[in-house]
Amino acid sequence: MNQPNRGQILQTVFSHFFPVASPDSELVPSSLHEDITPILRVAKDVEDTNPRSLFLQDLDIKSVDDSINILSGHSHALDKANELDPTSSGRDVRQFKNTILQWLEKNNESTLKARQKSSDAHEMQSFYQQYGDEGINDLLNAGAGSSSSQRTKIYQTAVVLYDVLDAVHRKANIKVAAKILESHAEVEAKNKIYVPYNILPLDPDSKNHAMMRDPKIVAVLKAIRYTSDLTWQIGHKINDDEDVLDWLKTMFRFQKDNVSNQREHLILLLANVQMRQTQRQPNLLDDRALDTVMEKLLGNYNKWCNHVGLESSLRFPKDKQQKVVQQRKLLYTGLYLLIWGEAANLRFMPECLCYIYHHMAFELFEMLESKGSKKKYKPKNPTYSGKDEDFLTKVVTPVYKTIAEEAKKSGEGKHSEWRNYDDLNEYFWSKQYLDKLGWPMKANADFFCKTSQQLGLNKSEKKPDLGDGCVGKVNFVEIRTFWHLFRSFDRMWSFYILSLQAMIIIAWNETSESGGAVFHKVLSVFITAAKLNLFQAFLDIALSWKARHSMSTHVRQRYIFKAVAAAVWVLLMPLTYAYSHTSIFIVAILIYLSPNMLPEMLLLIPSIRRTLEKSDFRPVKLIMWWSQPELYIGRGMHESAWSIYKYMMFWIVLLTSKLAFSYYVEQIKPLMGPTKEIMSVPMPGYWLPEFFPHVKNNRGVVITLWSPVILVYFMDTQIWYAIVSTLVGGLYGAFRHIGEIQTLGMLRSRFQSLPGAFNACLIPNENTKEKGIKLAFSRKCHKIPNTNGKEAKQFSQMWNTIINSFREEDLISNRELELLLMSCWAYPDLDFIRWPIFLLASKIPIAVDIAKKRNGKHRELKNILAEDNCMSCAVRECYASIKKLLNTLVTGNSDLMLITTVFTIIDTHIEKDTLLTELNLSVLPDLHGHFVKLTEYVLQNKDKDKIQIVNVLLKILEMVTKDILKEEIKRLHLLLTVKESAMDVPSNLEARRRLTFFSNSLFMEMPGAPKIQNMLSFSALTPYYSEDVLFSTFDLEKENDGVSILFYLQKIFPDEWKNFLERVKCGTEEELDAIDYLKEEIRLWASYRGQTLTKTVRGMMYYQKALELQAFFDLANERELMKGYKSAEASSSGSSLWAECQALADIKFTYVVACQQYSIHKRSGDQRAKDILTLMTTYPSLRVAYIDEVEQTHIYSKGTSENFYYSALVKAAPQTYSTDSSDSGHMLDQVIYQIKLPGPPIIGEGKPENQNNAIIFTRGEALQTIDMNQDYYIEEAFKMRNLLQEFLEKNGGVRYPTILGLREHIFTRSVSCLAWFMSNQEHSFVTIGQRVLANPLKVRFHYGHPDVFDRVFHLTRGGVSKASKVINLSEDIFAGFNSTLREGTVSHHEYIQVGKGRDVGLNQISMFEAKIANGSGEQTLSRDLYRLGHQFDFFRMLSCYFTTVGFYFCSMLTVLTVYVFLYGRLYLVLSGVEKELGNKPMMMEIILASQSFVQIVFLMAMPMIMEIGLERGFYDALFDFVLMQLQLASVFFTFQLGTKFHYYCKTLLHGGAEYRGTGRGFVVFHAKFAENYRFYSRSHFVKATELGILLLVYHIFGPTYIGLFTISIWFMVGTWLFAPFLFNPSGFEWHEIVEDWADWKKWIEYDNGGIGVPPEKSWESWWEKDIEHLQHSGKWGIVVEIFFALRFFIFQYGLVYQLSAFKNKYSSLWVFGASWLLILILLLTVTVLDYARRRLGTEFQLLFRIIKVSLFLAFMAIFITLMTCRLILPQDVFLCMLALIPTGWGLLLIAQSCKPLIQQPGIWSWVMTLAWVYDLVMGSLLFIPIAFMAWFPFISEFQTRMLFNQAFSRGLHISRILSGQRKHRSSKNKD
Repeated sequence: MNQPNRGQILQTVFSHFFPVASPDSELVPSSLHEDITPILRVAKDVEDTNPRSLFLQDLDIKSVDDSINILSGHSHALDKANELDPTSSGRDVRQFKNTILQWLEKNNESTLKARQKSSDAHEMQSFYQQYGDEGINDLLNAGAGSSSSQRTKIYQTAVVLYDVLDAVHRKANIKVAAKILESHAEVEAKNKIYVPYNILPLDPDSKNHAMMRDPKIVAVLKAIRYTSDLTWQIGHKINDDEDVLDWLKTMFRFQKDNVSNQREHLILLLANVQMRQTQRQPNLLDDRALDTVMEKLLGNYNKWCNHVGLESSLRFPKDKQQKVVQQRKLLYTGLYLLIWGEAANLRFMPECLCYIYHHMAFELFEMLESKGSKKKYKPKNPTYSGKDEDFLTKVVTPVYKTIAEEAKKSGEGKHSEWRNYDDLNEYFWSKQYLDKLGWPMKANADFFCKTSQQLGLNKSEKKPDLGDGCVGKVNFVEIRTFWHLFRSFDRMWSFYILSLQAMIIIAWNETSESGGAVFHKVLSVFITAAKLNLFQAFLDIALSWKARHSMSTHVRQRYIFKAVAAAVWVLLMPLTYAYSHTSIFIVAILIYLSPNMLPEMLLLIPSIRRTLEKSDFRPVKLIMWWSQPELYIGRGMHESAWSIYKYMMFWIVLLTSKLAFSYYVEQIKPLMGPTKEIMSVPMPGYWLPEFFPHVKNNRGVVITLWSPVILVYFMDTQIWYAIVSTLVGGLYGAFRHIGEIQTLGMLRSRFQSLPGAFNACLIPNENTKEKGIKLAFSRKCHKIPNTNGKEAKQFSQMWNTIINSFREEDLISNRELELLLMSCWAYPDLDFIRWPIFLLASKIPIAVDIAKKRNGKHRELKNILAEDNCMSCAVRECYASIKKLLNTLVTGNSDLMLITTVFTIIDTHIEKDTLLTELNLSVLPDLHGHFVKLTEYVLQNKDKDKIQIVNVLLKILEMVTKDILKEEIKRLHLLLTVKESAMDVPSNLEARRRLTFFSNSLFMEMPGAPKIQNMLSFSALTPYYSEDVLFSTFDLEKENDGVSILFYLQKIFPDEWKNFLERVKCGTEEELDAIDYLKEEIRLWASYRGQTLTKTVRGMMYYQKALELQAFFDLANERELMKGYKSAEASSSGSSLWAECQALADIKFTYVVACQQYSIHKRSGDQRAKDILTLMTTYPSLRVAYIDEVEQTHIYSKGTSENFYYSALVKAAPQTYSTDSSDSGHMLDQVIYQIKLPGPPIIGEGKPENQNNAIIFTRGEALQTIDMNQDYYIEEAFKMRNLLQEFLEKNGGVRYPTILGLREHIFTRSVSCLAWFMSNQEHSFVTIGQRVLANPLKVRFHYGHPDVFDRVFHLTRGGVSKASKVINLSEDIFAGFNSTLREGTVSHHEYIQVGKGRDVGLNQISMFEAKIANGSGEQTLSRDLYRLGHQFDFFRMLSCYFTTVGFYFCSMLTVLTVYVFLYGRLYLVLSGVEKELGNKPMMMEIILASQSFVQIVFLMAMPMIMEIGLERGFYDALFDFVLMQLQLASVFFTFQLGTKFHYYCKTLLHGGAEYRGTGRGFVVFHAKFAENYRFYSRSHFVKATELGILLLVYHIFGPTYIGLFTISIWFMVGTWLFAPFLFNPSGFEWHEIVEDWADWKKWIEYDNGGIGVPPEKSWESWWEKDIEHLQHSGKWGIVVEIFFALRFFIFQYGLVYQLSAFKNKYSSLWVFGASWLLILILLLTVTVLDYARRRLGTEFQLLFRIIKVSLFLAFMAIFITLMTCRLILPQDVFLCMLALIPTGWGLLLIAQSCKPLIQQPGIWSWVMTLAWVYDLVMGSLLFIPIAFMAWFPFISEFQTRMLFNQAFSRGLHISRILSGQRKHRSSKNKD
């Protein structure tokens, strides 16, 4: 047997890892990937050319161990293997090698037979020479004719081939030919030059590339390559193309790929800025452009230097040439970009980067100055400049490790016990700490402090002295408590409390006191204010206590001084009030208020206040010391005076309305009379024991009655906010022309104005568009001359691009496409715009009919044509088309002369305006009919019709096959035949919506469009983890209850499915299934209707298409424009106009998808990686960034390895051989950049970390963040350059916007009724809600995608999101917080929209709501919200509160009001007080009832009704609202109220916030009962059960009157119990119920848990996980949990005395004690049974049964005895159950909270048993009514029609009938 060769390794690897015929080069272990993958890729390319060469290339795998060495007999293979992984210790390496060995043994013989030469060496040499002759030489000869990507690929291939050739020759002891060595040397040199590039090909041969010919690019390149004044390190070989960034690399030891990445970044940034500058010297870099970039990049650094008191390191030489100064600026700018590009996780700490940059820039300055110094000394080297990658290892890595170590504590620790990104960053806000850290950074500095555990010390060992100690939390501590709400918004709470006190005083004394006396009493509110101020000062100290050592001295002094001052005023105020005159007390008040007067007065002069706040001048800081903490951020945030006036008036109106309503109508004044009466009633006799026997009045009763009213008082501002914001938002939207074009009829009526509006908005021109109030009241439509000129051509091409996009998306049919397209062919005879056929529909038939009926009445005909411009255009175009058609078809001289004569006569009459009077128009109908037939015959072109055409036309019949003439004949035929049916084109609702919105937006206010060269450049970034890229065929056809996703989509998108079949030319689904290659089209069609990455990428790549078309409009001359962009695109070449358009688009736009796990998916053969690669191949401009984890084995340390992490960017690799494009195996990616990281980058929240990893690969001045569940539209992409201009306009503000908010359209509304509810709710928020937030309130933040960021501003200030674990769970909104705190501003724009998907199933929606509620809970604890609450003025602070955490806190108060009301009423009922007082407490319920229903109606429905009314009409809005109620929207929203309440409270008390992936899929499957129980048990079922028991007891002992508020609570109870099953697909199908019961019994089975058992499989595992958050809760959280659990014992206390044996007889406390004795007996019984079951249940089964029977008989005997003796009655048994059930639950809650104290095996097992019994009983009781309703088929029918639209409901029933046939067909397809 011949010895195996290394070439066989290739096939072996992939036959094992990916079983296909040809090997996959991507499935290589990460430790071998870098060396082996290039060889395998080359082998794939040459596989078909030379099989033996393929075999031999596989030889050079280099990683074969001793077993392969025995076979090969050559030491070289072993040496190479030992060099890489001698012990096969890397992950999957041994498996990789064994598979190779098996393939070697199997395929050696066959490859030897295929060998053409005598030996492997000669075979390889022959192939290499052939490749050189045919590949490399042709490439060299082609020169600039080949692309840079092709050259790069060919040279890389040649290098790999030579490596294989050299290895084979050395094995055979043959020298490589000199000619080959010479060729290889040239190739090797070229290979170093031609590296993969991202956007700019910077190799020497790409000078003629369209981008590289741009003068701005050339100018920037020339500037950065000026290095003649720089001194390189000794030994460095200088190349001609090296630049200042290369010099920085050699001096500071940055990574090569980081330099390459930032080089392109800097070039594009400077070039794009220079494009907007007025050209001075076109071939030189303009200093203005460089200064602009430098100012934006280094603005934060300069501000930081001023704050910490450091002199800036940006120092420039004096009296130097401009080139030298410019070079210095480029060096400073490039240095910052290189630091930022390699900083990894440090990018979240902008001031840390400022610190690093400050010292490195100073070292740069010293190096440059030492070169120019006259003194002779050695130039100074940087501190960290020894080895390669020193910057990473010595600067970035130490800081990163500190971050990583702190992040590890976040898993189980509290926020206060670890430092997050903000804490570590704020360390660099103090010069004191900077001096301690020093430069070079001291390893023993307090910043790097380590715990004993990190140092590896035992508890007994003493920690060594590491310096100044550990710096913990800095400036702020996130303590988990509700008091953060008061601390952050203390001014608001003080205002409410003082207002309430004042109103109560006035109402109480309104009739009994004089005005002066009442005024004096009202002044007592300032005593309360002083107490509240003291409480606030106490909270500041208490909640910041853990940061006392790390906060600066002036902050500590400020806290102490404020506390002392507040304490003094608490003493002085009561004394002054009690012992002095009112006037003296007023003076004291003025003195008390004086420290806060200056900031409030300066509110009216915001420019002065901004200046004072931003100043770092010491005297100014002293003046502002009291009102503003000395922090780096949160200063100068005040808006303009006009903006302040607007939101001030908003809140004055709102608060006035709220307080007046509360006082006069609802809460204060109406309740004073009943309250006085209650207070005057003598103390009633209590049925319960009196704990306070000496109380002489009814204050306790008043507190009980007023408590829910007070809660409503604090909560109802949210309702008033909903009312006022709806009115303001609706008014604002109306003034902005929103919804002016609502229907197709409105679109047709204004369509002729569209070209003018398009020209004014989307075409660069000098005319300024009306803005502001002028535009709001303007009804003038933009019009252009009705000529077929340049403007019309531009509009028609843009319009046709949109319509063609609709057809590609299957929104319209082929016929609708023809009716909607505008004709782009120029007619010399036509001087007007040729409108789309749908606009001219039925105009010709109507005109013919009118002409026939009114023959001779030429004046009427002229008036009709004059009034109807569309009819006039249709008639003129029809005449011109017929004239051209006949002149084209007729060639005979006599016939042509006759036709010419006829048309000449007609033209003469037209010129003289005598056509209608001289010609007989009655024959027009006959002529019309003949022309219709003629066009039909010509279009069909059938032989049998030729006899119907005159002989003269037969001769030239073949001419109709020409495209232009054919299109014109089609148009003429449509003009002649189309009737009224075209008026409803397009019929698809989505197409209608998009067309009407786009048309409407052209009449809205937007900035003028700049030319493409002058627009801001931008990038789009999409974070992706592991969601669906493209639906697989299996996923689409997989059925659940007879319903597949594909079937589901066909039913809810029937018209789009029909259009799809028409597009792929299939009449039926069966024809479609028969064609294999159309399966990919089906996958795409379905994926475009889901929430997939493919849909998002397609939408975002419309930017590329739109920019190319707009660039064509800018660059094309008149002749090229008339030909159209498609003509330019078809003739594209390296020097063509279209190449320039593409180059401009590439310069202006970049799209990066951050596929975090792309490398993992690729190496595991995951289909998602292949689908992503397909996307890159389909869209060559798409880039994918990912985190590459590479395993590296240690050569000298056996069995050990280390993982290294890289930020990588890839694109689709070019193809050098023509292969079948459908073969996915030939699609490869190409690594562009690979930047090493200091460690695993995902140490915080995953999504922001993923964004941070990819942001370094984005380009431009703006960055749009797009989630992977979003979509975009071609028509909206045309408006992007207008939107970007918003960054250059202040729009009445004082600063340029830093975030542009966009409107969103929820495209999942048609999926189900739940999706519709969520769509309407979300739609109102992203439109009218954010409209008001941005203007007038000025508190719009970042609520997720698709906002556009000022990229340069944010990359220097922490990025586009925050990533600290847990606290930044809602990472998006923190970007808005951060931007606002750093003097940015956020605007909102509604003339552009982006599609967005939402969750469509109840469980998905609930998980999303839970995540948002968790995030809001964490926001409540955050420093960002605290600083906004304190640094905003009072009115803006109110806006911030009620639009962020206030909404969730008010939702919590809504539910708490129910609890307080019920427990209070229960107290009144059970104690007998209510009976004594009569009906006086009823007033409280009436008030609460009105409040409850006002909340439901206004809070939920009013914004939705207003926005739908604006956009579609108020009739549709009202209809939608009624329909939503019929589909149980109130049930849905009430249920979600419980979700918000539970998770917000849980987060604030105990934590447990986490990201919850919802899947974003279609929910057509049934959720199991056990799954619903797990998810909703604690959040809804338990609370609903408690409320139900309270209501039941209240109705038993209370009055017969049932109020509206009580009814609403019953509604809430029913909703919380049964909504999950009501909205569960097939929730009432009997067969599903049976399966659910079996699954429930299996899950609830006791003792089926344990370590490693998931919660989905075991009740025990689920229960342990459910209470896990209590183990990490703080002490106060546990105390609060126990305190609230005591309410169940109070409930028991009340019910015990209602037993017939004790009622009205015994009121002693021993009765209550006896009830506890009974509880203990029951618990002991349960414990005995549990113990017996565990001990005796297996081996002593009989004894266990005897014990159970004995206990049962004993209890029955006791029960019968008590009943016989009349000691208890039957109703007493029921009351005992009602009392004991809550008591047991309360004991269980307390036990769970105290788990660490009682976690002894015996005790804890009792607790677990009790919990299991409760879940078993509660779940079983829930299941009974569901099973009962499943008996009735009509309930299931109703549910299906309610959940899904009618078309799907009908299809669902049909599918069940035909399910057997479809399954049979599916199985046949698989076969």
